[in-house]
Amino acid sequence: MSQENVEIVRRGWEVFIEGIDHGNPTAVFDEDLFAPTYTLTPSRETVGSKTYVGREGFAEWLRIWTEDFLDWKIRPVTIIDAGNDRVVTVVYQAGRGKESGAAVDVQFGTVHTLKAGQVIEQRNYIDPAEALEAVGLSEQDAQADS
Repeated sequence: MSQENVEIVRRGWEVFIEGIDHGNPTAVFDEDLFAPTYTLTPSRETVGSKTYVGREGFAEWLRIWTEDFLDWKIRPVTIIDAGNDRVVTVVYQAGRGKESGAAVDVQFGTVHTLKAGQVIEQRNYIDPAEALEAVGLSEQDAQADS
């Protein structure tokens, strides 16, 4: 099941990015990759740090997360099986601040929890190492797995 979970998360990223490009960033729900009761908990250091639920919650979080950016881009760098129906993704995002024009170029981590072939929970971490630590892995483990 572990490789299946990695593939579900990988497909989720593909559908999400395609959805952004086509004006439907919540397409992962249309494809049944995210459960209707999916929850997203942003890193505690970020604006809007509350738990978001379902399609509407996901859309709200995405709007809040991206509203201050121009030319916002996001993509997975590494997708790692973490066992126990969890998958860690190291994520790259870039853009420019709307007000300042300052470039943003960062990586962060996510932990996806899956059940019955769907993502049921996502927790974001400002530092990819924190995401790995949350599932009991080290950066060395992640490098060995990728």
